[in-house]
Amino acid sequence: MTQGARYHDDDQVGRKNDKKEDHVGELMKRLELGQVPDDEIRRLIRVQLDKRIRWGYSRSFEQQIADVVNFAHSLRKMRISTEMATDTLDAQMYEVPISFLKLLFGSTLKESCCYFKDDSVTLDEAEIAMLDLYCERSQIKDGHRVLDIGCGPGAVTMHIARKYKNCHVTGITMSPTQKEFIEQQCKIHNLTNVEIKIADITTHEMEDKYDRVIVVQLIEHLKNYELLLRKISNWMTPDGLFFIEHHCHKTFAYSYEPLDEDDSFTEFFFPAGTFTILSANLLLYFQDDVAVVNQWIVSGKYSSRTQESWLKNIDDNAEAAKKIMVSHTGSEEAAAKQFNYWRGLNILGTELFGYANGEEWMSTHLLFKKK
Repeated sequence: MTQGARYHDDDQVGRKNDKKEDHVGELMKRLELGQVPDDEIRRLIRVQLDKRIRWGYSRSFEQQIADVVNFAHSLRKMRISTEMATDTLDAQMYEVPISFLKLLFGSTLKESCCYFKDDSVTLDEAEIAMLDLYCERSQIKDGHRVLDIGCGPGAVTMHIARKYKNCHVTGITMSPTQKEFIEQQCKIHNLTNVEIKIADITTHEMEDKYDRVIVVQLIEHLKNYELLLRKISNWMTPDGLFFIEHHCHKTFAYSYEPLDEDDSFTEFFFPAGTFTILSANLLLYFQDDVAVVNQWIVSGKYSSRTQESWLKNIDDNAEAAKKIMVSHTGSEEAAAKQFNYWRGLNILGTELFGYANGEEWMSTHLLFKKK
């Protein structure tokens, strides 16, 4: 190939990349402004889910297991968490006003999968059903000292505090807004057995010991589970138990990032590499300091219905939600981005966990004891 021909080819590649970047930028802008119809968003999501399934199952089962093992090894080389730019929509969602969350979630403000036992169950009932299931599976007894890591607006913390009056429940959050809200609720409901700490779990150290430690849908945002579980083990009493819920794929473990160059919208939801999709068995490769006692699978259909319920709530309360976001962000444009991000996230969850009737992506509950 002549030098001129090589420059010509490079120029063509450059123009092709420029066009792709323009297309991605245009799509991102339309998503932020809410100009992409829901049916088109769902279609784009399904296309990428189909690709992920074909990619995973194109490999032999031997290779699939090796992939999980190799992924686990790679996580051990990382820090507990990755740095996230504070100006991303994903980062900004952690300080969303409680008034907005009240429009989105059910009565307990549970931010994760709910348990719809049958078609007649309401979102509020499904929240309580899952919270009760946490208590049952983590074997909480009245009088225990309980640590709720990543407590959010307090659904798990408050439920345990009400259900077990002699338990002392400590919630850890990075959000001053969430801390203030939970403490207000404790005063309203006369609960004196709750303590809320503002702390970054990845750097926080303490001497306190707990009979039960609960982590609900937090570790998807973290990386080095060896260091995380060691830290949690140090906070457990000798006979303590650690209960965790996390989203997962039944077989694959991977970082959430575009699978190929044609994926032009995945990073609208999470910056590449900051979110982890665990396999159902991934944490079983991190039993250095804890040992598994039991594991349960929660069908993806429950998460899908949860997300669909949230989408209906935000649409039913769209005007009020947008007003809250304008007041929170200070501008119509920023408010629209936040509003449409939440809608998009709910659509993603509905499609992801509803795929193949909830039999590919799902949630799992694990119970560990201290080694």
